Amino acid sequence: MWWLIVTSVVAGAAVGRCARLTAGRFVGPVPPGWCEAVCAVGVAAAVWADAGRNPVWILPGALAFWWWCVSLAATDLCARRLPNLLTLPGFLVIVGIGVATGAASAAVIGGLLLAAAYLALYLGAPGAIGAGDVKLALGVGAAAGLAGGEAWVFTAALAPALTAVAGCVVLAVRRSPPPLPHGPAMCAATLVALFAGHLT
Repeated sequence: MWWLIVTSVVAGAAVGRCARLTAGRFVGPVPPGWCEAVCAVGVAAAVWADAGRNPVWILPGALAFWWWCVSLAATDLCARRLPNLLTLPGFLVIVGIGVATGAASAAVIGGLLLAAAYLALYLGAPGAIGAGDVKLALGVGAAAGLAGGEAWVFTAALAPALTAVAGCVVLAVRRSPPPLPHGPAMCAATLVALFAGHLT
């Protein structure tokens, strides 16, 4: 088991570097270190939580999903944008995984339901979220849908809570903070929901 965790840390750091470089293609240079550290810890945790269940697919699956989430989070943090080249293909890949595992309907329904909720917020409260958040909701909703109804609800509820907490912290430090990106909270909420789902 220990060798798998060590491999996961090394591979996670490598995919974190790839995520940083991917984000850099959209926003320019991204400070090194944090993408690598987040992916190294996250991938290792995902592999540890899923050890013994899906030994063949867990490492490549964790690497791909953490790369996608960290690439999007870094891009949104640095430039307040979520590129279509990252959001929409991610949704299609997740649905493809659903097709391969016999859970395509869960992925599609999860993605469409969360995107519909975000679209309603986008249209009803202009400026609260961006169009990129609506598109990202397709992917994270699909991923949460594959993990089950509880994970989907957890993802939907935790994302705005994380953004609200971050906003309170920033507001306490700065009197006039800039608008916070919501994409990182969406990605973090999904990752936490998936991790919690594997522990239960």
